[in-house]
Amino acid sequence: MDSQTLGIYRRKLLRAKERAESRITLLEETSGFDRPESDWAGELSSYDNHTADAGSALEMRSINLGLINHSEDTLAQIDAALCRVEQGSYGKCVQCDREIPLERLDAIPWAASCARCGVRQPSSAGMGNARPIEEEVIRPPFGGVDPGRAYDDPGVHGEDIWDALASYGNANSPQDDEAGHSGGPDSH
Repeated sequence: MDSQTLGIYRRKLLRAKERAESRITLLEETSGFDRPESDWAGELSSYDNHTADAGSALEMRSINLGLINHSEDTLAQIDAALCRVEQGSYGKCVQCDREIPLERLDAIPWAASCARCGVRQPSSAGMGNARPIEEEVIRPPFGGVDPGRAYDDPGVHGEDIWDALASYGNANSPQDDEAGHSGGPDSH
């Protein structure tokens, strides 16, 4: 890569770094991670709040934390690309040492690998083609498939389990149950 083109990508990386840093700063300032829940909820007391309100606020904080983590990951990738610029290896795949196409660098200036190697390798977030960790604990009949063994009783389904559990009672009112089977006046 010639020095003029390298300079263009270096400036792109520096602008992307500035944007990522400002995004992190903004999210940290507005998310209230440094304050107790009673402060960031905007209430004097959380005693009279519905649990869904607290859950919504917590979800928003979780989203912001995820955005911060993503921005920090991107920032680390940008810093690594700037190091490659200084070392003279920018624009070459770190795995196969082939030139990364300029179209890929235009789209993702901090790309460390060519598209072929990027598909074969797991992403920096650790997921790649991996399955969600929840699948390790979800077992039939509620979801997931245990490839190591066949399910012992194919006649038991989620509905059967629900019926068995519901026989001990549930929170349904008469209008929730079919044909008034909740013990109401129409069920005689």
